[in-house]
Amino acid sequence: MTATSPARWLPFAAALLFFLGALTGILVSAAYTEKIDASHESLLAAHIAALMGCFWLLGLDYTLPRVALGDGARLWMVRLTVLAVYANWLVTVIKSFLKVQGVDYLGEGANDAIFGMLTLTVVIPTLTGSGLWAWGLWRGMGSADQESSPPRQR
Repeated sequence: MTATSPARWLPFAAALLFFLGALTGILVSAAYTEKIDASHESLLAAHIAALMGCFWLLGLDYTLPRVALGDGARLWMVRLTVLAVYANWLVTVIKSFLKVQGVDYLGEGANDAIFGMLTLTVVIPTLTGSGLWAWGLWRGMGSADQESSPPRQR
């Protein structure tokens, strides 16, 4: 990956998502105390999703030198992963205010819109990005130069 590639943004993307997750924790408290009209369960899920997404991005950044994929596939892997973790946080925050589950098509407008958004921006990118990550790491395990290489410099 080049110096201008999105992979260079991964630590920042992780830190920003962690910050957004921390801010979401304030909303969780406000929902639990009924200061805002939102599902505290969904806000807690968004809070945890942001924190977990942060660590996924950090893990991806740490292992990127060992991912044996072409530049195009690596770029898509990074883009899809960033999309998935941010969308998971954002759509879950939105659904908390709509007070819908969004986990199945029910014929109800708001629920179905959330279900479609989660499927297109979280489920499909997560499966594709994590599949590319696992495949690239598996392919990179057999490379002798990977094991003897020094840690990546920033």
